[in-house]
Amino acid sequence: MAPRILVVEDDAALRAVICRALVDAGYTVHQAASGEEALRTLRESPSDLVITDIIMPDTDGLEIILWLRKFAPGTAIVAISGYADPLFLENAAGLGACRTLSKPFRLEELLRTVAELLAPSPLPAAGQTGP
Repeated sequence: MAPRILVVEDDAALRAVICRALVDAGYTVHQAASGEEALRTLRESPSDLVITDIIMPDTDGLEIILWLRKFAPGTAIVAISGYADPLFLENAAGLGACRTLSKPFRLEELLRTVAELLAPSPLPAAGQTGP
């Protein structure tokens, strides 16, 4: 089964572009136009990875990150933001986002990030305890 990704972005055009690229890459994609809609979706059906905008009109991306870390700690999170102040993305990383991307970003960069986060972790060879 393809990994399930939730895209949370209030800009409809950008959300559509991201979703199309992810679907074309073989992922199962769901979308939310707001933070509130994202939380409703996550309560009903978990995702393997969430891509969330930080600044949105209602519940912001930081609140989504906090919710995920509390109720779905294994979920990978990519935070995106178009604000020039890097503090928004630094805060997202500090709260638990696995990766951050500044808008505008290249779709190839997003797809590479998603693939890296969803790649299975290598298991240590027999007799090894880790690095």
